[in-house]
Amino acid sequence: NGGILDMNKSLVKNSVFYMIYNILNMLFPFLTSMHVARVILPTDIGEIAYAQNIVSYFSILAFLGIPTYGVREIAKARDSKNELSAVFSELFLINFISSVVFSFAYYILIFITPSFRENMALYSVMGITVILNMLNISWLYEGLEEFGFISLRNAVFKLIMFMLVIFSVRSRQDVLRYVTITVLGVAGNNIINVVHANNYIRFQKNNLNLIRHLRSIFILAAVNLAIEIYTLIDTTMLGIMSTKEHVAFYYYASKINKILLQITNTVTMVLVPRISLYYKENRICEFNQLLTKTLKIIIIASVPMIIGLQFTSDFLFSHLFGSSYIVSASVERILCFVLVISPVGYLLGSRVMLVSNNEPKMAICVGMGAIVNIVGNYFLIRRYNEFGAAIASVISESIVMLMYIYQGKKIFRLYEFEATIFKVCIAGISEIAVLLFCSQILHENWGKILTEVISASCVYIASLALLGESVTREYVSRILNRIMPKV
Repeated sequence: NGGILDMNKSLVKNSVFYMIYNILNMLFPFLTSMHVARVILPTDIGEIAYAQNIVSYFSILAFLGIPTYGVREIAKARDSKNELSAVFSELFLINFISSVVFSFAYYILIFITPSFRENMALYSVMGITVILNMLNISWLYEGLEEFGFISLRNAVFKLIMFMLVIFSVRSRQDVLRYVTITVLGVAGNNIINVVHANNYIRFQKNNLNLIRHLRSIFILAAVNLAIEIYTLIDTTMLGIMSTKEHVAFYYYASKINKILLQITNTVTMVLVPRISLYYKENRICEFNQLLTKTLKIIIIASVPMIIGLQFTSDFLFSHLFGSSYIVSASVERILCFVLVISPVGYLLGSRVMLVSNNEPKMAICVGMGAIVNIVGNYFLIRRYNEFGAAIASVISESIVMLMYIYQGKKIFRLYEFEATIFKVCIAGISEIAVLLFCSQILHENWGKILTEVISASCVYIASLALLGESVTREYVSRILNRIMPKV
């Protein structure tokens, strides 16, 4: 079982694999959406986005809390193949049963709701993803830190889906074909996951104890549902209170935001198994050091993205998705603040409370966020449509982050973090100066965008290094040592 239990796997290696995984998750859907935006009208895009939104609620319910709980439990059990197989088998069966139940619930809903019956084919095909949840076992590979396999499998299916969309979706009439290809990609990923799992576990049918997991799973299911409410309710309420065209504008802004959010979340996701291990083994000093370093990376990476989007959003959205989606650029200028708020709360709250078995506190935090988001959407969407949804999202994410930090600060301790905040602010001002200068002397084209990104990034990183920011200096030093010959 050495392939499973190698606890000395490099965090750097896993980070690289997971970065590749996230880049592919970002790149192919991004390129696909550029093509689809020019082929399918905003109203149809809004209908697809709304269908995905409804399906997401049932997917979260079908998952219960297993994707989050499973990573932790697999990480704990991987020292014993028998225990690992037992834990996997128990969680797989729970997930299978819940997927069947909520698949039935979803199809009953679309059959009895008149507005869904009008697009029965679209909602029926999209609902297959709820059924496919029963085969989703990505939590097994994340718990085992098998990020290499995750990256390779993801690359293959993302490429296949991308090619199918480019060559098959050619007109507005191809909406259903586009949705079908998306579902097929999910099916392929999940099937390969299940087949490959035999290399790590043996499915057990006897002496299983499903009950031991139910309390934590149901608590995490409530947490995940609350999280989804304040991340999905904006689109749901937009679809109810406004038009599908407004949904489309918000959809593309949130799509870009989620792509960038994956970048800042990459390191956090890779560290979940290792953070669980340190806490379990009571290696509190290493636990705190890892949290501090990860938080610094999140802040350093997210701030320049937020600043850059304020200057480049108009050009990017109009040229990537077409002039029909220029409204999305203004929405993104508001939404982008989530790029720093959400990962900080996720790391210091959700991750810390999960590994320390404080799931009920998570439920309180995200429950409050869900309430704030629903109330905010109700009042703001009525007046500002997609802009109101964006404002409500930023406010609710901020509330959750602050509550997470308040609850989690009793568990973790950060080292020399305030100094990094100050240095990032100074570096951010230098980035703004560069972007203002470029906007005055360069014409609006792709060359200008490329120049702005490269020059602003270099000045930002150089400023942090000159100010003595520890994480920046560490990684800059590593890069220079690799690319420059030793003297």
